[in-house]
Amino acid sequence: MSEFESGTSRNMIIAVVVIVIIGVAGVGFVMLGGLEPGPTTTTTTTTTTTTTTPPPDEYTLKLLTRHSPTIQNAYENAFLVSSLATDNHITDIIWTYVEDSLWDGIIAKGDADVVWGGGPTIFDQLMVDGRLAPLTSTYMETVAARVPDEFGGVDLKRNNSLDQLSWVAAAVSSFGLTVNNYFLDYYGLPVPENWTVLADPVYAELLPAIPSIAMADAPKSSSNRRCYEIISQAYGWDEGWDLLARMAANAVMPGYSGDVKAAVDNGLVGIAMSIDFYGYQSANERPGVCEYIVPSDFTVVNGDPIAIASLGQTDLAEYFVDFVLSAEGQAIWLDPDLMRLPVIEAAFHEPVPAGQEDLHDALYLAYNTTKVTTGIDFNDTESVGLSNSFKYYFSAVLAGAQTQLVDCWLRIIAASSTPAEVDSYAVQMSQILTSPTFTNATLTIPGGPFTLEYALGINGYLADETLRAWYMNEWTNLAKLQYNGIL
Repeated sequence: MSEFESGTSRNMIIAVVVIVIIGVAGVGFVMLGGLEPGPTTTTTTTTTTTTTTPPPDEYTLKLLTRHSPTIQNAYENAFLVSSLATDNHITDIIWTYVEDSLWDGIIAKGDADVVWGGGPTIFDQLMVDGRLAPLTSTYMETVAARVPDEFGGVDLKRNNSLDQLSWVAAAVSSFGLTVNNYFLDYYGLPVPENWTVLADPVYAELLPAIPSIAMADAPKSSSNRRCYEIISQAYGWDEGWDLLARMAANAVMPGYSGDVKAAVDNGLVGIAMSIDFYGYQSANERPGVCEYIVPSDFTVVNGDPIAIASLGQTDLAEYFVDFVLSAEGQAIWLDPDLMRLPVIEAAFHEPVPAGQEDLHDALYLAYNTTKVTTGIDFNDTESVGLSNSFKYYFSAVLAGAQTQLVDCWLRIIAASSTPAEVDSYAVQMSQILTSPTFTNATLTIPGGPFTLEYALGINGYLADETLRAWYMNEWTNLAKLQYNGIL
């Protein structure tokens, strides 16, 4: 997940033929004897001991991921029949698919061998927390060398503070919008060309009955969260939150990124925040209806990482990483149910299944286009430093109080006679909140406006579940008061 997120399930059938050979041993009886007893005979019995070689151990690989079940199934099915799995007796994979806020604890318990998918920010934080094993073996150096160091102006590899390789990208993505043209045409709404358009009151015309936009709650989707961070970094902290508040007021938040995709696919909304491969899938499944749009103002190209967990079964993990970063493994991304861009160009030179030639060529074009895309100079260090503060403030203020936010927004639009009047009230609606001071017997955290500096300062505290719950409750209550006050 992140990014990232569910797609249409693929039906894959693997026929396993089991030949059972049953050996039946016959037992013969020899009867000796006569009317008279014969001479005494001494019989010597020889016992033969047969030594059987025990079967080799069978291993289960544990994967911690944000990738959808569709991706999980595709890679599990392909890997388990590969020589890397069969030669090393890996017979099963256990997938753990949970929010990234739980990953630290799972890795600390040794319940993950491979960590895969979800975006650079998650993996950078895991690296800082010491949860990733360095990829320093000769084996991993050889595997990682297949992946270019950069793509589309962004790094595809990251080293830790000891200059040891910690993660490698396994796919690349851009971020933008998936639109349902039928919905937009039917309701006479414009096709968005950039992020800022989503804040326009025109997309509130059908509210409260029909939202025009679908967005995921920030903690539930690393890919949607990256869209929000792009807006925040590109337009600045204050203006970014103002735009996000107006967008959220025009939107519905159905859950995870897969739910957002489903909403636009099914025509429940006209626009959805989207990672590129969801957009490609939607366009492929609904040609002429859905399309993916890269915003003309700003986007970012991301490398989506794979890494080895610090307390996992390193040898087993290395075999899986090798498979994912092979030409064969990379070509799986081109499947019609996945439609992601690989990091290794050799994937496009693997055999193309019959009937998929056009799709293959379209993805190769997207690959080459994305490779030369110029996005914003995204600050990954800032993203990691804000990873908790950003997503939980978003969740509390925009998702937790969305009912009041929408009511406020609709009243502003109805009561304003000019765009300038809408802006004057909307700026008050989206004004940055001032957090109260937290204090208990052992800790005091000063309050203050939720500025960039303040958010960086409290980010570490929000890793604690109790503190996080307290802040989110306070922020939601303050947001409701602010929205109702403007209303």
